[in-house]
Amino acid sequence: MAQDELQKLINLIARLPGLGQKSAQRIALYLIKNRSDLMNPIAESIKLTSSQIKKCDLCGILDTKLPCKICSSSSRDPSIICIVEDMADVWAFERSGFFKGRYHVLGGLLSAAKGFSEKDLNLKKINDRLQNNKIKEIVLALSATIEGQTTALVIKDFFDSDKVKITQLAYGVPVGSEIHYLDDNTLGAALESRKNL
Repeated sequence: MAQDELQKLINLIARLPGLGQKSAQRIALYLIKNRSDLMNPIAESIKLTSSQIKKCDLCGILDTKLPCKICSSSSRDPSIICIVEDMADVWAFERSGFFKGRYHVLGGLLSAAKGFSEKDLNLKKINDRLQNNKIKEIVLALSATIEGQTTALVIKDFFDSDKVKITQLAYGVPVGSEIHYLDDNTLGAALESRKNL
């Protein structure tokens, strides 16, 4: 492999989130040392994934079929839509096994710095789903950040709350944590979200 090709590979790997130049160099060298066992299969998988993965027209989930497996599943409750930021959030909910409704993937949160505006939320698509289906509840499952809270408020204001129940995930004390290790904001959110026993 020519040096410029090796540097190109290192530079591409370094563009992945959480990786710097040194980590990219280690990964590139490891891949090269393991071409047949790892590098070639990864290259084939990337090429195949790039050609077969599509974004569901209904919800924005990435899948190999359209509509996606969740939207086309008869075992999912179509009356509840969970609005999430991205696919990682869908995977987290699916891993937990608790949510049995359908999703709407925003693809980002409102942020002037990132150039993500209200039109990027694609709220019309959710509104169309609301009009065409008997949706009873929209669950806002967005990050507890300024961007997440701003996005949640914009979504809440967009929908007529008389037509559909709009809920938000509770915030507060994570299961298994100790109170004295919590930051002030988490503890404050836990107090605000308290409920009767």
